[in-house]
Amino acid sequence: MPKHIIAFFSPAGSTRCIANAIHNRLIQKKFDPLLVDLGKKDQSSSENFTSPLKTPCCLWIGSPVYCDHAVSLVHAFIEQLPVPASRCHAVPFVTWGGVTSGLALLEMAQQLLEKGYIPVGAAKVLSAHSSMWSVAQPLAAGHPDQDDLAQIHVLVDQIVANLERPQALFLALDRLDYLSPALRADAASKSLAAAKAAMTPLTANEEICLQCGACAEGCPVAAITLNPFPVIDRTTCVLCLQCVRNCPQQAFPFKGEQLAARIAGMAAQSDEDKATRIFCP
Repeated sequence: MPKHIIAFFSPAGSTRCIANAIHNRLIQKKFDPLLVDLGKKDQSSSENFTSPLKTPCCLWIGSPVYCDHAVSLVHAFIEQLPVPASRCHAVPFVTWGGVTSGLALLEMAQQLLEKGYIPVGAAKVLSAHSSMWSVAQPLAAGHPDQDDLAQIHVLVDQIVANLERPQALFLALDRLDYLSPALRADAASKSLAAAKAAMTPLTANEEICLQCGACAEGCPVAAITLNPFPVIDRTTCVLCLQCVRNCPQQAFPFKGEQLAARIAGMAAQSDEDKATRIFCP
C-alpha cells in the first residue's frame, strides 16, 4: 500500500481546505497520510518528509494560481525533491479565483514527471479570489463549496482505486493543456516576477502603523521583518497580500475596489469554464 504525502502552500486558506479534504478522505479509506504545509515557518512537520519517498508513494502537491502559474515556492519544492528510489506517483492540484487556472497544472505535472514522479491525476478547484476580500462579492464567492469538495472525494477514490491496479494508469499530460490558444499565450507572457517589478513596493504608512507585527506573523513566507516598521523582502514575497489583509490598522495603502474591478475585467475576458474540474486517466 503506497504512502500518501500531501504537500501544499496556502496563504489565504483555500488550498489548505483542499489539502485537508484529501487528507481526511484518505484517512477514511484507512491510509495514514502525511500533511506538509510548505508555508510554515516551523518545518518540523516535514523533517522526515523524504523517508517515505524511498518506498512506493503518491505525492499530492497543491498551490494557488498566481499570475497564471503555481507559486515559485512550490516549483522550488518540486525541484529539490529527491529522485524516488521506487515507483512514486503524483497528483498536482491548484486553487484558482475565477479568472484562469493558467498553465499551473500542466507545468507542475511536467516538472514532477521530469523528477520521476508519474502523474496519475490532477485537479483545479474554483475558490473565492484571494485578492478580493475587501469587496462584497468577490469572484467565485463561496467556493470551495460542498460540491467542489465532493469532486475532490471522487478524485481521491479514483486515485486510490487506480493505484491498487497491478499497473497504474498514467494521466496523459495533454489532458492538462486545456486552455484556448489566446489564454495559453496570455498565461505564457505572465509571471509573478514581472508582476512584482510592475508593482509599487508595499510600504506601511508609519503614521498609522503600530509596529504590532501582525503582518510579519501572518506572512506565509516570512518575508517581513520589523525594523522598527515593516520591511518586506521583495525577493521572497509572493504578493499574496496577507500583510495588507491582516493589518488591524490598514496601514498598507490598498485600493481594493480598483483592484477588484481590474480582476473582474480579466475574468470577463477569460473563456475558461468557471468550475472545479478533476482529471483522471
